[in-house]
Amino acid sequence: MTELISFRPHRPKRELQQAFGNVSRKLNDFIERELAQPGPADWRDVLKRKRPIVSDQDYAQCLRPE
Repeated sequence: MTELISFRPHRPKRELQQAFGNVSRKLNDFIERELAQPGPADWRDVLKRKRPIVSDQDYAQCLRPE
């Protein structure tokens, strides 16, 4: 049985086809590549990773109500 996953790209389909050829095949390759990489052995390993640097201005934007 074939599973179907859909997505809404920000770029036109023609542009994606020019860049990647068969878009479905390329997406499958990306997914397989990511799943082949081993994840962290323990969730605590994730917490030990270096945190991304966030500027004070970006942090203040997160606190602003919409």
